Amino acid sequence: MRYGAMGSMCWLLLVPLVLAAPPNDLNGTLVFYNGLAGVANYRIPAVVQTENGTIVAFAEARHGGDASAARIAVRSSLDGGATWSNVTFAAGATDTPANRAACAANATRCRGGNPAVVFDAHTKQIVLVLILRGFGPGEDAVGNAMVTSADGGKTWSDVSDLSSMWGAAKGASPGPGTALQLSSGPHQGRLLVASHHGAYVKDQVSISDDHGATWHTIPQEFPLMDEAALTQLPNGSVLLNMRHRHLSPMRGRAVAVSDDGGATFGPISYDGTLISPVCQASIVSFGGATYFSNPASTSSRSQLTIRKSLDDAASWSGSLLVQAAASAGYSCLVKGELPRRPTESEPMGGILFEADGGSIRFARFPLSLCCSTDTARTLVATQSSEGNTRWHAEWRSLPYLTLPSVESHQSGL
Repeated sequence: MRYGAMGSMCWLLLVPLVLAAPPNDLNGTLVFYNGLAGVANYRIPAVVQTENGTIVAFAEARHGGDASAARIAVRSSLDGGATWSNVTFAAGATDTPANRAACAANATRCRGGNPAVVFDAHTKQIVLVLILRGFGPGEDAVGNAMVTSADGGKTWSDVSDLSSMWGAAKGASPGPGTALQLSSGPHQGRLLVASHHGAYVKDQVSISDDHGATWHTIPQEFPLMDEAALTQLPNGSVLLNMRHRHLSPMRGRAVAVSDDGGATFGPISYDGTLISPVCQASIVSFGGATYFSNPASTSSRSQLTIRKSLDDAASWSGSLLVQAAASAGYSCLVKGELPRRPTESEPMGGILFEADGGSIRFARFPLSLCCSTDTARTLVATQSSEGNTRWHAEWRSLPYLTLPSVESHQSGL
């Protein structure tokens, strides 16, 4: 396949190694949780990083199950995921008579869901594509829309209705997670969004060559597929990675490759390494590598894992456990290295994920993804002049060692 703390004294403590100990989860920082900003619950994470390092996180704001999604919630972080802004809403609407009338008249105040987001490196804007949902029975997919932000997610444009331009993909569910902008090749700057119709009906790909002003959907369809993600591999090809359930999960994720910027794709094949319990997944490429995240299980949405490929997704050479416990299982990787903190000795990436207990968390992780063989989290203690001890975890080079699980008391890990 191709495809500091205050202190007068500081010491380093290396915890005794237990080779058979279970791997550590990435604790992460809490971003969305039940009851936040008066919203009953949140699901379906998406995340993007702007050129100045601002991390902008998205989720569906709900008051129950899938059909209750009404708005796309937003929080941003200026410090690499340690702290987050208050919740605002990029798109969508609550159920009021005025919103019902506006949605029926011109799709301006419809409910919204399934966020797919990308940072447009040419216009310097965040582009958010979503599904439009009405308020009446049978109106869970009335069209598609786009909103943009030129200030890192603080404010958002009016809704642009894409429904007529998307043609056969009208009413399909984008992503969810990331959309794609091509960073190289003859179609550099092109925007692509993968979307799916219903449950395991078909996937389609929609394209814009003018930064979202106009769109068209390619005629090729991907039958029996579901939630999908796109990435431009280091070799320039576009990889479409898809959820499916009509074949054994042991077949792995479905994939198809394009060599013409997403205008056409080759046949569907299956990546046996990327096992799945039938769930959404995320895939991004940068720095000469490709990263993939999903629940690495064929039986449950547990073992949320990040994998790394250095050969255009032909093989996966490194992996890192994000969360062992079962959860709703969705995740979204940040495209690009995060600004490095003073305590970090190597490049770091980021992931927004659905955690156990129903929350959505953000975690930083080492892009080396070697922690199972040549790095481990080391406990570092700092003691203040008042004698108070604080602990945090850092990634240090410790060959072949695994640390017992330890709860971090600092944000962003």
